[in-house]
Amino acid sequence: MTRIERMMAEVLLLQERGRSCDELARALEVSRRTVIRDVQALCEMGVPVLSRDGVGGGYSLSSHYGIQPLELSWQEALLLMMALDSLSKLSDAPFSAERSSLAAKLRPLIPHRHLERLGELRESVVLEVPERQVKAPLLAALVEVVGTGGWISLEYNSADGVNTRTIRPDRLYADRGLWYLVGFDGRISRTMRVDRVRSLAVTDAPEVVEDPVPYDHPSHPLIRVRINRRAARIVEREPHMGIHIDASLEEQHLEFRCPPSELDWYANYFGGLGADAEVLEPEELRAGIRARAQTLLGLYRENS
Repeated sequence: MTRIERMMAEVLLLQERGRSCDELARALEVSRRTVIRDVQALCEMGVPVLSRDGVGGGYSLSSHYGIQPLELSWQEALLLMMALDSLSKLSDAPFSAERSSLAAKLRPLIPHRHLERLGELRESVVLEVPERQVKAPLLAALVEVVGTGGWISLEYNSADGVNTRTIRPDRLYADRGLWYLVGFDGRISRTMRVDRVRSLAVTDAPEVVEDPVPYDHPSHPLIRVRINRRAARIVEREPHMGIHIDASLEEQHLEFRCPPSELDWYANYFGGLGADAEVLEPEELRAGIRARAQTLLGLYRENS
């Protein structure tokens, strides 16, 4: 990115909302000194950048100033195309009509000289999303209510059958082609597959709402696992565990805390790694893996 391109990006960021010097530096991956020099240059060019000192200070633009949309560079266009292409690969994604209109609005912003190159790159530079057959018909409805602080009652098709849950929907995310909802039920945070939500309706909060307990709360069981390099290459794919993994090491220990309700899941997970992973504690998790192993042994015993 050239200096002119960077300064234009700073104007666009400030046109969206006021930002601190640190925010601009992080967004553009430059130093604070570079941002300060850029702002001084913009002011000399007549761009009305307003500076605010003290706590909560930073830069903003005069409310009467604005610039028209600019042509996209081929790098910017590629990033947007990759994002839209990835959304289209999901079996369900919210606002399909809006995605089509967004793509139509973007095309005029892409210089004609870049179109052929971008066509080639779209085939060879992709964000891979597994194809799924499941549908999540209530995804758009959840987008409307997630993060608002309100509560909903939903019918959920869990492993125990269809049941009713009252939750405060806090976050939606897609992972490996499936959508997940993270919500607080008044006691703990729960993660649910969106395609398993059968119905939902806005409702009142539960009569008793406890303070949310973080996933890694000190009161939760401590999981310690010894893993070899082969297991590390598998574990590093899990977002909440992979950040602690160095797959180049021959052997290492993995330590984290989780809610007691998650121990069954980890028994299946670490048990599935076989001899490449040894759970050291807690004993409840070790017992769960032993029980799983006994069940498998009975299933595959000779002459059974």
